[in-house]
Amino acid sequence: MKIDAHAAEHTPVYPANLRRRRCYLVISGHVKRLSDDGMALDPRSVDLSDKGVRQVRELSVMMQHVAFDRAVCSDYSCARQTANILLDEQESMLEQAKAFSDIKAGCFSKITPQHPDDRVCQAYETIGEGDGTFLGGEHWDSFENRVLEQFFRLIGEPAWRSLLLVSHDAVGRVLLAWAMGSDRHIMSSLKQDSACLNIIDLDVVGTQVLKRLVRGINITPYDLCKVADSQTVLTVS
Repeated sequence: MKIDAHAAEHTPVYPANLRRRRCYLVISGHVKRLSDDGMALDPRSVDLSDKGVRQVRELSVMMQHVAFDRAVCSDYSCARQTANILLDEQESMLEQAKAFSDIKAGCFSKITPQHPDDRVCQAYETIGEGDGTFLGGEHWDSFENRVLEQFFRLIGEPAWRSLLLVSHDAVGRVLLAWAMGSDRHIMSSLKQDSACLNIIDLDVVGTQVLKRLVRGINITPYDLCKVADSQTVLTVS
């Protein structure tokens, strides 16, 4: 057998204390953004719609054999509901982290079903702007910082190996962009459907991440081939 000495010199040597950790990143199930009379609802307190509950239950069937040793969600009601369905009898382990709440918009209250604001469907187009905001609300810079800072805190806590993290569309895009080694400019291309699953593996030594592996993106058991719904989660409903 011929040995390639040059290749052997470049074979990576992994530390003995390297740990593979996995984050199951789930986006909240579907919610209604407008009331029956057309008024914008407070996203923090809106529960899952019947459609959203069905979506999450289908995801829970697919994930029924996955074991979690840590579970975190945002402080939104829909995220908490989504996590509780997935955790089933392990609801007591669920923690809430406000930093994983969705990006704050500035103009949802002006949107009506009769005259939907086109900016809603193009909300990610301001990502590349130096002082860009999400629909006139939260700045992309501050949003990205709060999400990543909270995620890095979780990485710095060594007790878990299998994390369930339930959050929202924009949060998922931030974390996926980081996991891909990119910046937030690719977020507009990282579609996140309601109740979708993303899988991110991390090779960690202490608090240092040596490698990031994206195992799956935007997996929706209720519509694996993406044929049922071409709308984005930001489409007014």
